[in-house]
Amino acid sequence: MFVKNSHIILAFIYFALLVLSSPIKDNSNKALKSSQAKEEEVTLSAIEISDNEEIIEDSGVEILSDIEEESQVAISNDDLIKSEIIKEIEVTNKIQEIDNGFRFSKIEGNYGLDEFIKSNGITSDADLIEFLKENQLISESANITLEDPGFACSSFLVHKKDEDGFYFGRNFDWIHSKGMILLTYPENGYSSISTVNLSFIKDNNNSLTEEELKNLSVYVPVDGVNEKGLTVSANMVGYIYVDNDTPKPDITASVAIRLLLDKAATVEEAINILKEYDMYQSLNLYVHFAITDAEGNAVVVEYINNEMTYVHSPINENFFLTPGDYYGNYVFIFSEDNIETLPLPQDRYNIIKERLEKYPTMTREQVRDTLSASSQEGTSWSIVYDKDNKEAYYYFYLDYEHGYHVKL
Repeated sequence: MFVKNSHIILAFIYFALLVLSSPIKDNSNKALKSSQAKEEEVTLSAIEISDNEEIIEDSGVEILSDIEEESQVAISNDDLIKSEIIKEIEVTNKIQEIDNGFRFSKIEGNYGLDEFIKSNGITSDADLIEFLKENQLISESANITLEDPGFACSSFLVHKKDEDGFYFGRNFDWIHSKGMILLTYPENGYSSISTVNLSFIKDNNNSLTEEELKNLSVYVPVDGVNEKGLTVSANMVGYIYVDNDTPKPDITASVAIRLLLDKAATVEEAINILKEYDMYQSLNLYVHFAITDAEGNAVVVEYINNEMTYVHSPINENFFLTPGDYYGNYVFIFSEDNIETLPLPQDRYNIIKERLEKYPTMTREQVRDTLSASSQEGTSWSIVYDKDNKEAYYYFYLDYEHGYHVKL
């Protein structure tokens, strides 16, 4: 399937205005911005993650679980948001909407994922809608499209301060996005907290019931954490034409996130699941996945020339991390013979990297402050996922003094 060039050009202009022109939010962490003018050289080595499977390790990034607690530097009072008010959200089966338009709900039971696994999969968002209709998860009369010009995000994994375990921080950077926080309790799989960008969902005849909206939302998350401590986050790295044609079943990026949250407990399991599928992108966007687990393993999974690669990294942003021609770039793949690359500023990546070097273990508040430091004017939400306690703290529209707490 070819992506129309006009759509890509218009979308990129919008993306460029956000990423290239929008300054990092000016706050008390401004001094932490990178002063490096040149991209750091990355040295690479290969290790074995499972039988006969090679994984690339970024040897320039320390394994977070091996960092000594004593190396923690005391954080200054000037580096903290002085106070916050956290509102507890008791999530029910009914969709609740808070003042800023964000919604919370949960779904329990069978929502069709096992039926999807038994099928040959899907190659497009339109196929997903048809699958949901065939399995009576949305009505036949529903007129739904999934569309968006793109999003720019960042994420990181860090060891907790003064206790075992890890936090996963995530910024979703796209202007005026509305989200739904969805707790899922499947009959056959792991429970999870996930975030859905409702701005992606276009209900063209306003026909979706509340239950149908939840059923659809199950299959279009942009990030989440499950009961085993596995986190998955999608970050955009370009616009692509994909032409996979192998005997493997097909899957789109958003459905892959749901599959991993429901069925994978570790990074290794997640990688092995993804290897079983030909990956197709959702919304005509090229994304890569940050995947981390409760043991502190962290990889970024990318797709280059229809092949899956993965690199060990606790940080992910909007450029490729796999060594080679794409490294450090945002990529447009119009066809096999028409590929363009665009180097992107790495300000947010460097801010997070410097924070992790300065504070190799963090409190939840320090994770929040790191998200604040690396946010942009278009950041719609920031999340601190607490893997060990199966909970999440949400901050909306750059308001880091007011948060919302949900727990599985």
